[in-house]
Amino acid sequence: MQKIYLDTRKLDASCRASYGLTEEIMMENAAMSLEMAIRNPTPPCTERRKAQKILILCGGGNNGADGYTLSRKLRFDYDVSIIQFFEPKSQLCKLQADRAEKCGVRFVKREDLSFYDLRFTDIIVDCVFGSGFHDELDEKTRGTLGDMNACECFKIACDVPTGLHEDGTVAEGAFVADLTVTMGALKTCLFSDMAKDFVGQVRCAELGVNRRLYENSTNSNLVKGMLLEESDLFLPHRAVYNVNKGSFGHVAVVSGEKQGAAAIAGSAALRFGAGLVTLVHKNSSKKGLDIFPELMVSSEIPEKTNVIAFGMGLGRKDEAAQIYFDYILEHGNIKCVIDADACHAQGLKNFLEKKEKGVVLTPHPKEFQAMLKNCDLGEYSVEECVLNRMEFAEKFCRKFPKKTLVLKGANLIIAHFDGFKFKLFVNPFGQPCLAKAGSGDVLSGLIAALLAQHRKTLDAAISASLAHALASRKIKCDYAMTPYDLILATGQLEEFEAKN
Repeated sequence: MQKIYLDTRKLDASCRASYGLTEEIMMENAAMSLEMAIRNPTPPCTERRKAQKILILCGGGNNGADGYTLSRKLRFDYDVSIIQFFEPKSQLCKLQADRAEKCGVRFVKREDLSFYDLRFTDIIVDCVFGSGFHDELDEKTRGTLGDMNACECFKIACDVPTGLHEDGTVAEGAFVADLTVTMGALKTCLFSDMAKDFVGQVRCAELGVNRRLYENSTNSNLVKGMLLEESDLFLPHRAVYNVNKGSFGHVAVVSGEKQGAAAIAGSAALRFGAGLVTLVHKNSSKKGLDIFPELMVSSEIPEKTNVIAFGMGLGRKDEAAQIYFDYILEHGNIKCVIDADACHAQGLKNFLEKKEKGVVLTPHPKEFQAMLKNCDLGEYSVEECVLNRMEFAEKFCRKFPKKTLVLKGANLIIAHFDGFKFKLFVNPFGQPCLAKAGSGDVLSGLIAALLAQHRKTLDAAISASLAHALASRKIKCDYAMTPYDLILATGQLEEFEAKN
């Protein structure tokens, strides 16, 4: 896991004070990291031809100074040109621009960009605006960045892509990077849903000291959350031989109006290690439920059930969800996964107040909107729920401690408050193929399976979400995936497990 910060400016200042560094030293190291990304490329950059011509877009502040510094490091080994978006304004930008000019770097004004400059470019490096950008991009800047985005070359952003705001929103005409080399530490804005199409791969650069020293340079707790890595995945392998199916738990998946959703979740739970899975419907003879021979069917919750997953395809009638809220409260040892329609239930607030622990909720943004309203945490638009989801996740978890919240999105968020410390995790591995009906049901089934195998709710949410996202990377066609393709792929994750 890697730490994520809302703002790294305090870290920059404390790093300089603690270790006797200067802004100039840190700038040289920032430029060195950009240089290494060019000299020692990794996929997808390596899939292109060897870089020869490089355009560096420079603004007037210290982000632009990073670009000027980079240009003189690459001089003579590459055909380097500086595209001046703005005249140097900060002292360091003026100094580094002067040094680049003395090294013979070619300077080009935006209006003088030629067809040759763009047509034969191999790499574009965006050093126009850094983190902390709040404004909109002017028409001229949008136009130039649009030309850059249209170039079929590899694009690198310095710190954050130009146009990405500190809150994770994106200005019209923002730079679209294939790789973002962010400086010092990871920033939350890089992992908003809106940012995912603009940042590309994210790599963290060291600024003159080891990254751990940089992050520990202040006693203030500035950490906003943790970024999950592949190595955080722990698969539910079976190390003991003297076991039976009951050793791995019994998941009951409630089938409602749309029975296919429950069948998908149940199949995912069985694939991910649950010993038994039962589809529960008031009418156990309902046609369609018996076409899944590996899943049992019952009109009642089996006696030894230790996890109930419900909400997927349940229907919006409050009494449908209330039956299971009441049952779980009566059987205190049962854990549960609450998904989809159950997130809209009026009885959710009362249930969460009474159920002390053992609850995982998995809403998408519209369902989270309903949860916030029904739990008296405010009425917000879906857009606000997406934009402020880290803030709202903390608000929700502090009101309902010991519950684990899984917020679906381009970068999935997991949040938990244990009564003492709020914890937030970001899973960045999901692929576009997951934007299809049934994908969320698979995730709920995976979480239920791990809960049945006695994982804690937070651990189950983390490993299940990673398995879900990493399995999506195994799908070769981005539009043709079915939920059962995804379920099968969860049994093919050994390459990630080997890194643990």
